[in-house]
Amino acid sequence: MFTDRSDAAQQLVAALRRRDVVGDIVVTLAPNGVPVGNVVADATGLPMDVIVIQRIRAPNHPDLTIGAVAPGGFSWINSPMMRFLDVNWEYIQEAKTHASDTVESRAVDYGETWGPLDVAGKRVLLVDDGIPTGAAMRVAIQRLRKAGANEVIAAAPVAPPDVLEEVQRWADDVVVPLKPAAFQATSDYYEEFDSVTDEDATTALSDLVQRRSA
Repeated sequence: MFTDRSDAAQQLVAALRRRDVVGDIVVTLAPNGVPVGNVVADATGLPMDVIVIQRIRAPNHPDLTIGAVAPGGFSWINSPMMRFLDVNWEYIQEAKTHASDTVESRAVDYGETWGPLDVAGKRVLLVDDGIPTGAAMRVAIQRLRKAGANEVIAAAPVAPPDVLEEVQRWADDVVVPLKPAAFQATSDYYEEFDSVTDEDATTALSDLVQRRSA
């Protein structure tokens, strides 16, 4: 159990150090992963970048992610989960179209503050506050591979073991200190789990830039 995202990030840093995992850059999934990524970047002294993700939620299950979209036309749908929940393709196509439009608009807002993704030839620590289904990590890894990342290490404070097995197939390595078998939701493992808005995330990113340029 974590007190908040800062505590979770510190435990993630400790897990990275126990494994002697090093990288060239921290890339965090925005907005929820930014508070965790900030702590990891500060602790490791690495530069940080972001990937904006728009999740596709299951109908009638708003807390369940069945797909995700990243800027540049990257998307992934969890087909087995879609079939299990009896979600039709018409819903998926409409949701993908809406998510694609939304994520491109959000990416512009982040880009005005942060600039383009630069990971070519680098070993990337891809950080989020949890990996509940793997959809967001999957599409982010696609985006990083296309951008020329040399290696991608998926890192988060908490994730269920079965999802980690899937993520391991896509990433070069996975670091997660807490792996509860009876996983329900990421928020269950945080005493404080406030929502993170895009405004919160861009403000945190700007603060990081200012600290490092002082």
